[in-house]
Amino acid sequence: MNSSAGDNEHYPVCGSQVKRPFRIRVLQYASLVLAVAGLILLYLFSVNRDIPVVKIGNITPTMNFACVRIVGEVTSDAHIFKSGGIIFNMKDGSGDIVVLGGRVEAASLEALGNLPRRGDQVDVAGSLSVSSDQGVKLRMLSADQLRLRRKNAAIGHSVPRVPLSDITVAHKGRQVAVVGKLKSIDVPGLGSRTPYVLTLEEDNGAELAVIFWEDVLQGLDNKLPIPGKIISARGKVEVYQDKVQLKVGDADDLCVVESMK
Repeated sequence: MNSSAGDNEHYPVCGSQVKRPFRIRVLQYASLVLAVAGLILLYLFSVNRDIPVVKIGNITPTMNFACVRIVGEVTSDAHIFKSGGIIFNMKDGSGDIVVLGGRVEAASLEALGNLPRRGDQVDVAGSLSVSSDQGVKLRMLSADQLRLRRKNAAIGHSVPRVPLSDITVAHKGRQVAVVGKLKSIDVPGLGSRTPYVLTLEEDNGAELAVIFWEDVLQGLDNKLPIPGKIISARGKVEVYQDKVQLKVGDADDLCVVESMK
């Protein structure tokens, strides 16, 4: 069969000259716009959605890689590695967890003056890493996902210093500061739930028991002061078995000083 240019007279358009109808082109552009808009909305939702708060004690292996928030108290000052990463420990009353961050997070927190310190309250979001051999860790999402409240930031007045001889049951529940010579130390037995007890005394013979638990001792690098030293302590007055005692909740509130003045 012979073909000629005349044969194409029956086909107004052919080959690469074929054009889609205008209505189809409009639908294609609209679909593209909707797809892009959908991706943008999905991204905004993923960034701004509420990240759930979980208790450390409720974390299970099935939650590995889950994005969560932990709210609690910092138990060790943040440490920045030579590589630039950051690490600190925290607790929430149900357990303890290690929080890790990369070089970017560490640099941002340091620049903002927001490196967590022991005793600070922190709300941090991150991805869980749960393993049987290395325990539970939280890898920070970003420095912006860490909210920090410094220890004692809400206290607008200084803690009054009270002589040992003046502290009575009437001070129960109050925050006070005391200074005295360390007379003796009672160390709890292995597995015991009793506290460490430092007995302070004044020159007039007045005595007061200062108590604290293992977390405070760890904050003191597991080193107890030596009897005979002058001790400054700050804490809450409590009454146990009709005896007044001072409960110290943080290692920063217990230290050796030069004199009783």
